[in-house]
Amino acid sequence: MKRIIIFFTIIILIPNISFSLDIIVKKTTNHHLTAKPTKNHFMIEDRIVRAGKKSQKFILPHGSCHKQDCKWSAQRSERELKIYHKSKKKPGKPIYYAWSIFFPNEFDISWAGSKMLIGQVKMKGVGMPVFEMHTRGAGLHIRLYQSLMKAKLYCGNIKKGEWTDIIIKTDYAKEKSEDKKYKFFETWINGKYIDTCSHNYPLVKKKTFKESASNMSNSAGRFTFRYGIYRPNVGLWLNRSNKNKPEKIKFFVDPDGGEKVITYPFKLNWEVQIPTATLYYDEIRVGKNKDEVDVNLNSIPVD
Repeated sequence: MKRIIIFFTIIILIPNISFSLDIIVKKTTNHHLTAKPTKNHFMIEDRIVRAGKKSQKFILPHGSCHKQDCKWSAQRSERELKIYHKSKKKPGKPIYYAWSIFFPNEFDISWAGSKMLIGQVKMKGVGMPVFEMHTRGAGLHIRLYQSLMKAKLYCGNIKKGEWTDIIIKTDYAKEKSEDKKYKFFETWINGKYIDTCSHNYPLVKKKTFKESASNMSNSAGRFTFRYGIYRPNVGLWLNRSNKNKPEKIKFFVDPDGGEKVITYPFKLNWEVQIPTATLYYDEIRVGKNKDEVDVNLNSIPVD
């Protein structure tokens, strides 16, 4: 009996096989590159909520960045799940991510900069995401970077002043499906299935697993979900938006995405600065099927 108790205790404590439905704030942490001080860029909100009494508010003004992001022309206020997932061998055991997001009525296309990520999953030790959901100010888009067949998917337009409920299915299986119609990636927005935001090919190729293994040790192959505001290549937007450009602009090529970026753009004197972006998140869940994470099927809110 004692051995059985110890066995189940170990199972509960090991993070890669634990499974959580309601992602409360305590089950997340600020991404290590989140702008400092973090209390100015992430806070608990009690006025604008999707359900329950609390939501999460992210704020990102011009110039707020931390360490490597500052050099690489990026800025963020992101939360990252403390739990993680690993790939299965065969398809059929997907993971579902759900979150509700609120774009204020004041939201403007310029808030997004060159691009604003509002949700992404990365594999430890790998530069580009497995998937990202982003906006350039008007629409919602998905990029699949690590798939056998890379893809750019369009999911619909942003709706301001109201909550948008997002559910994403991911299957990180290492093998292809015998069913050619099987979808490794699917999306629902406000309860509607978005066929243009689905994908029939494995999300992760062998090269991605090798990259993770070569850069990581015990955490190789782990998938982590992030949400909040991440604006990469802000310098691109600043350069395009300013007629009178500052002197001594220096460029370099981002080794991950291959983009040309401005080094330390926030140290330069721009006449037009990127506006402060403010977004709200609520009802964040992770589950083994769609019903487990659907906000409309859960009577207990995530607070």
